Amino acid sequence: MGHVTAEDLFSADAVIVGSPVYWSNMSGEVKTFFDNWQFKFGVFPEYKMKDKVGAAFATGGQVSSGKEVTMLTILAAMLGNQMIVVSGGGAFGASATTEGDSLGINDQELSDAKALGQRVADVTKLIRGGSAQ
Repeated sequence: MGHVTAEDLFSADAVIVGSPVYWSNMSGEVKTFFDNWQFKFGVFPEYKMKDKVGAAFATGGQVSSGKEVTMLTILAAMLGNQMIVVSGGGAFGASATTEGDSLGINDQELSDAKALGQRVADVTKLIRGGSAQ
């Protein structure tokens, strides 16, 4: 994420942000990414991300490890920037369990991630004046 420029951010029609779960929240690096929107890229007070589509995904070590809360913290940062947030793959986005009995990202989790990406693409196309199909 350190390589994202203001041009990258502002030229995108949609942004999908993911994070590992750190104490039921986004990681410090992801939080810094959002902080940089204002402090490094100057999005506020003009709301330069307004009406761009946003979505979230998360990975957590265990089942019920805070993945939903983590996705909500990402979506809250997007909402604070007046973005249009969408879900897909799950109620808040896509997630995967990556430790314990998990052998890594399974077929269902991968399918959910693809569904999230497709929904973001479809909604973005609708908002930009096209048809989702």
